[in-house]
Amino acid sequence: MSSKARAICVAELSLSGARMIDARRVCAEAESQFRQGAATITKIRGYMADAITVLIVDDMEDARWTLSTFVRKVGFVPLLAETGRDALATLSTQKVDAVLLDVRLGDLSGHEVLQEIRKRYDTPVIMLTGYGNVQDAAASLRRGANDYLTKPYDHRMLERSLRRVLANSMAWLGPEKRSVPRALVQPERAETLARLIESMGVGTKAQRVIHAVKHVAPTDLTVLLHGETGTGKELVSRAIHDLSAGRGGPFIALDCGAIPESLIESELFGHKKGAFTGAVESHPGVFDLAQGGTLFLDEISSLPLLMQTRLMRVVEAREFRRIGGTHTRRLTARIIASSNVSLEQMIQKKEFRSDLYYRLNEYPVVLPPLRERKEDIPDLVRHFLGIERREHRTSVTGISEEGLDLLQHQDWPGNVRELRNAIRHALVLNMDQNGMVTADALSQHFELSGRAQDDDRGYPCGLGPTPTPQTSRSLCDASCPLHPDAFPQGSDGQVPFKDIIDAVRHSAEQQILSRMLEQTNNNKALAARLLQIDYKTLCSKLKFHKILGKRDVFV
Repeated sequence: MSSKARAICVAELSLSGARMIDARRVCAEAESQFRQGAATITKIRGYMADAITVLIVDDMEDARWTLSTFVRKVGFVPLLAETGRDALATLSTQKVDAVLLDVRLGDLSGHEVLQEIRKRYDTPVIMLTGYGNVQDAAASLRRGANDYLTKPYDHRMLERSLRRVLANSMAWLGPEKRSVPRALVQPERAETLARLIESMGVGTKAQRVIHAVKHVAPTDLTVLLHGETGTGKELVSRAIHDLSAGRGGPFIALDCGAIPESLIESELFGHKKGAFTGAVESHPGVFDLAQGGTLFLDEISSLPLLMQTRLMRVVEAREFRRIGGTHTRRLTARIIASSNVSLEQMIQKKEFRSDLYYRLNEYPVVLPPLRERKEDIPDLVRHFLGIERREHRTSVTGISEEGLDLLQHQDWPGNVRELRNAIRHALVLNMDQNGMVTADALSQHFELSGRAQDDDRGYPCGLGPTPTPQTSRSLCDASCPLHPDAFPQGSDGQVPFKDIIDAVRHSAEQQILSRMLEQTNNNKALAARLLQIDYKTLCSKLKFHKILGKRDVFV
């Protein structure tokens, strides 16, 4: 072989070797990239396995986008489904920790999807709807939904609800998050929430109360319910008890305003035999009777200051002693208190202990009056009519539009309790041939109860915008807070509006109560009926305004 040919062969071999080296380098780089990609995929899968995923089921693109943004903001991973079938497919192929399910979908209804989920999975479900009503909400809870919210919903409320149902589900499933064929929603809990919704409605303010009940019930916090008479304070307290860990224990309610002052201490703490004259045998107090359950102290504002001091010690130390006893008992009952008057104002007047107020007010729940949530009246009316059909076997089928409109034009000083009484009374007075409650029957009720309608303006008598001359004269003399000389002015000459309103309210209540007692010859029971308030509320107000009279007369 010539030297030239040899040189060519050597050159070709060198080139082939270089190509092989390059090929090996390329393969090595590709293999490295592949391994890095596989590691990245593994990390993503691990993150998805550890992350909490929330399936959003809604046929509206804007709603899905809004909810997915919200879910990311609170730290969860959103999964999206446009239809009910898409949602069921996602649940069968991916790990889902919670579901936000719209009631109205394009193919299946939200209730049908919920039923399918409950047949196969324990995944917690929160129902969302823009067309909420009491029946729909109660049905969702009874079918296994963990919660129910109506649009437009408060995102803080939705976040708390989502975190609560997730916490409950993790507690059931454990850290491994395995799916087991067991219902997360206890039937008793669902029934309690359904009854609470039926009794309160699904309006925005009612939802806030129900949300507060669901939030505080599992804790051991002391609850203070603020609300006017008839707003459902005892109903809410029973719901808190039924949803709490102590629901297997007793629920004891004590009306602090209905007990004579001389017997309050014995009713609260109990007494030993021979502790005082007339104590012929030992008697347990409500602290004893409520052990392991819930003690509801209704109208706590009626307690005398001495009893407030003793109650403060019990609430703070969680122990008590019977009258005449030497043994200290540990208090295991949860305390829920309520008031229909402003305790803050009573504190300013030195009529209620501030330390007791702050101890009871660990978790305040404000129950709005019915006049501030009239959107719930139609659902409440239907609920009460259903009760009348079941309990009293009446043939009522509903209420006329005119009758419903008449109810929504009332101010309802007695709140939900007064609404139910109006429905009952109207059923007794009249129903049309179709079994409908008529506006005529309701008008008769208001006339008989002293709340006849003003035909020109549609306001209840005495509640219209223009006061009568007699009212103007009686409330605008020199002693009235409305009189210019009586305005509570500050050092800079300013007139605080809130102080004027509070002073007018106080003066008006005092005058009305005094004159009503005069007209009824100090018959408190009759005065309470004429004013359409509870007897215990009347007594509380008389005590608050320091109105003393002769001995009570009952008829």
